[in-house]
Amino acid sequence: MMATGNVGAVIKDLKTRIAGIATALVSRDGLVLYADVPAGVYTETFAIMCATILGAAATANTELNRAPPERIVIEGNDSKTIIVGSGKKALLVAVVDQTVDVTKVLGEVVKVADLLKST
Repeated sequence: MMATGNVGAVIKDLKTRIAGIATALVSRDGLVLYADVPAGVYTETFAIMCATILGAAATANTELNRAPPERIVIEGNDSKTIIVGSGKKALLVAVVDQTVDVTKVLGEVVKVADLLKST
């Protein structure tokens, strides 16, 4: 099991490796567990909205009798946001520039999400 103090370092390292704009570990009910976001960002709002996005997608899939999503990728004009489950209680969120290879970033995010599952 990873020591709790190391989680922040892991998230900051991920942000550096993927040239991220922001990275965060949030609970599935929207609480900020760890965040490395730009100054001025309301981390509480960011966390609750990420949890809401994944929750809404899970509800939509349930209505269709489908499994809940494993990840959400949101593509904007200038960025991509990736939300991945990290165990039963948390989500790992990464925001990167639109020009970044999302497949490569997704691989890195999934590896870190799996690593953080035990925290």
